[in-house]
Amino acid sequence: MGYSMREWALKWIEGSLISLIKGNTPLNIVIGRIKRSIESYGVKPRDVMSLISSIESNPVYLPSLSSEEKTTKLKPVKDVIETMMGGCNV
Repeated sequence: MGYSMREWALKWIEGSLISLIKGNTPLNIVIGRIKRSIESYGVKPRDVMSLISSIESNPVYLPSLSSEEKTTKLKPVKDVIETMMGGCNV
């Protein structure tokens, strides 16, 4: 079964966020991928926020890091997404 472009873009963002946490991908690249996914692949800012929350809280993602460490590393991304959303959690 194939992925829709939206599903593919969410997986792309997920991998990018994990790579950011590990220190392998710079913030500006991750933000660019998120913006591209929102503009071109039907991803909504709230989808990205949900994905971030999932990565922060789920121990399956980077089990060697605490939730607090993941939250700290993802805060700059959350700040940008919140700005894109106009400060409201839509």
